[in-house]
Amino acid sequence: MLSLILPTFNEAKNLPVMIPKIEETLQSVEHEIIIVDDDSPDNTWKVAQEMSEKMHNLHVIRRVGRHGLSSAVVEGFLAAKGDVLAVADADGQHDLSILPIMFAEVKSGSNIAIGSRYVEGGSVGDWEEDRQSISRFATALAMFVCKVDVRDPMSGFFAIDRETFEKTLSKLNPKGFKILLDFLVNAPKKTTVTEIPFVFGERIHGKSKLEFKVKVEFLEYLYDVTVGRFIPLTFLKYCIVGSLGIGVQWGTYYSVSRYILEAYNLTIVGFSIALLSAIEVAIFFNFILNNMWTFNHLKLRGMKAVGGFLKFNVACAVGAFANYAVAALIFSQGYREITAVVVGAIVGTFWNYTINRLVTWKG
Repeated sequence: MLSLILPTFNEAKNLPVMIPKIEETLQSVEHEIIIVDDDSPDNTWKVAQEMSEKMHNLHVIRRVGRHGLSSAVVEGFLAAKGDVLAVADADGQHDLSILPIMFAEVKSGSNIAIGSRYVEGGSVGDWEEDRQSISRFATALAMFVCKVDVRDPMSGFFAIDRETFEKTLSKLNPKGFKILLDFLVNAPKKTTVTEIPFVFGERIHGKSKLEFKVKVEFLEYLYDVTVGRFIPLTFLKYCIVGSLGIGVQWGTYYSVSRYILEAYNLTIVGFSIALLSAIEVAIFFNFILNNMWTFNHLKLRGMKAVGGFLKFNVACAVGAFANYAVAALIFSQGYREITAVVVGAIVGTFWNYTINRLVTWKG
């Protein structure tokens, strides 16, 4: 049996066109269709549910508070009944006529069958040159990290046998849009792949979801499966934020000491007032940026963000004390102010990451 997953977001106009096409294409194949919708504002999930009332093999999963194409595909696979699991876009860009071929390839022994744009007979269609260039570059990077030799590891159109999916499941890092790449990076040894050419088409309705965020998530994924095995991406991001926070701390310190205290030759008391003010401003800056970027997958909102900020302050208290103590010690020894401030901030960063990962952004 073939279980076809259609991850959707704002595809309400496309489903009434796509589902009949899929049914016609798969009329000789036992199958089910599972629509996994990320609570679309255009009520895609509602359109799908209404269609499912007339189709026994159409099922709908409406995800509230969960987002992302890759995780939607995994959730659909987990709910599927078939021994062959497939995924396609719901916008008409994938050539559905090759679905029976993909199914047959997996049933005959291939672990994964890919609808490929980059084997002979395949094409990206009418893409503009800049999009083609970006795609070729991204594909080259993706091929570098794959365990399996394929030409189109970035395809969103593929089928996989259930056994391979289950063997790979615990290793997956379903971030962003490229779930096939995740399978190919974590696939068991001796995984066999067949690529079937198809020409990438145009969307029926709506606009492409290939945004800047998607490109960033792709680069983050590549980092995760290479350098990220040794230095976690969240720690790298936290350090980047911390580095920016050092600049904020120094800028605040300079402004307070020079323009508010109006002192160019500070006593230890004046230095302490300016420094402690700068530390709190930097803490606020770091919390906002870490919440929006570093721990975006665990983002705190509303009152949880207020509570998180309080926890962040408490968690950073020891780090701030270490920051202050080291900086004050260095300053009292006659070193330049900027040296004292920067070294103190670095010392505080290591403590802050560890405790906030455990307390503020748990998950």
